[in-house]
Amino acid sequence: MNAHNHPEYFTIFRTHDARWIFEEMAKGRLRQGWGAPGLGLVSESGDPVDKHRWEKTYKQVWKEDPSPRRFSILRGMLDLDNGDIVVVPKKPKWNQFTIARVSGKYFFDVDTRRRDFGHIVPIDPASIRTFNYQADNEAFLVSSTFARASHRAAISYCYNTDQIGAACQLLKRQQGSATAKSIEEMFRSAINEALKVAALKLQELVKNWNGLRFQEAVKHAFQNQGYKIKWSRRFDREGGDIDLLVTPPPSPHELFSPSEIAVQVKWKQGKDENDEEAVEQVIQWAKSQNSTAKKHVISSASQFTEEAHKKAAEYDVVLIGGLQTMCFLLGVTDQYREDWG
Repeated sequence: MNAHNHPEYFTIFRTHDARWIFEEMAKGRLRQGWGAPGLGLVSESGDPVDKHRWEKTYKQVWKEDPSPRRFSILRGMLDLDNGDIVVVPKKPKWNQFTIARVSGKYFFDVDTRRRDFGHIVPIDPASIRTFNYQADNEAFLVSSTFARASHRAAISYCYNTDQIGAACQLLKRQQGSATAKSIEEMFRSAINEALKVAALKLQELVKNWNGLRFQEAVKHAFQNQGYKIKWSRRFDREGGDIDLLVTPPPSPHELFSPSEIAVQVKWKQGKDENDEEAVEQVIQWAKSQNSTAKKHVISSASQFTEEAHKKAAEYDVVLIGGLQTMCFLLGVTDQYREDWG
């Protein structure tokens, strides 16, 4: 496997005796079966054992399971090393899996009580996280590998980059989650993540625009969402300035809806240090027109200054910026979440 942060795959371990195996994992030992005395994969010197000799011993010990592929399956444990990812389905419960990072090389040590499970991959106990199969989208993505025929062997590998990324994200969590989300909740979460990706992509594209193009995009977004453009780009040359005056679409709650919305559009990048001026302009326009329109500043900037926030709060001006603006342009304003940043 590659460097710690860029794995090529993660390894899936299917084992029996859930409670004891999980107890051993907590002690830093991930054990695999078919490991009776004499069936270690390395010699006392640390070199891999001869396949044919191992298979001969295996057939003598496990007469009821003469699988010719057992050595080839278990042999992959020798390739694991520090930082690699291991996932154990149905541990500690049938609807949970445990994920951890490997902390060393394979060794063989038969448990004296069971006379089996001698194949051991050391894991870091601090890295262990347990998740319900449906804890969230990442957990569901990882657990979806378990049902595939290619992953039903005692040891198998997942090479899907999305599922590897999900596994890495789970390991970064402060703790696991035994709670299962409903399909509806996971679907909503997936939609939210997709919208966030779209908003981030649009924010990147906007960097190559100019003020006029951005203003036209805002105007177009209003129209697409049922607003009527009463007029656009008015400037009184006395400090009062708005770019759009719109009327909202019909609503069953018209008593609580503004009859008009005055909009100042700002095309900026990063943090607009002069954004207080935009707030002041829409305020002055409303005063000069004796207007009761709801006042908005819509900006492409990623954040507003503290001064702009204070001024906006004082005069009831709504500030929309960053990814919230991108969601408005995408027509999904109500899907924006503040924790997107």
